[in-house]
Amino acid sequence: MNYECTARSNYFRVKDEAAFRQWAESRGLDVLANDNNVLVAGGPPERLFAIHPVDEHGWPTFGYDEQADQEYEFDLFVELARHLHVEDVAVLMEVGHEGLRYVAAYAVAVNAQGETEQASLEEIYERADKLAARVTRAEY
Repeated sequence: MNYECTARSNYFRVKDEAAFRQWAESRGLDVLANDNNVLVAGGPPERLFAIHPVDEHGWPTFGYDEQADQEYEFDLFVELARHLHVEDVAVLMEVGHEGLRYVAAYAVAVNAQGETEQASLEEIYERADKLAARVTRAEY
């Protein structure tokens, strides 16, 4: 069986739309634009953007250098931070499964300074341990 997932982000502002779109395309990400032109803090209308992976393998972490003919690893969150408006936070979520073997989910929030916060569906087991002496896992 193969891992299948769905992933997307919230909507956020970017510093430069053209540079952001070029970066997203280079990383296999599709860009969604909020055409409602949401007013932010009483200011002029601003476009908001969200991203999601083009394929079903989740958020990308590897690229391919054609000249060197080799794969390389990159940090999607560090790269995204460079494009974010200084006042906005991008929240990237992913939910996946491998048949009924397991269900996995996590979210990462990143700001323009590259600071992150993370949450995982796995954290429920730590909380469940407080409720009873025996907790089995929802897998295999």
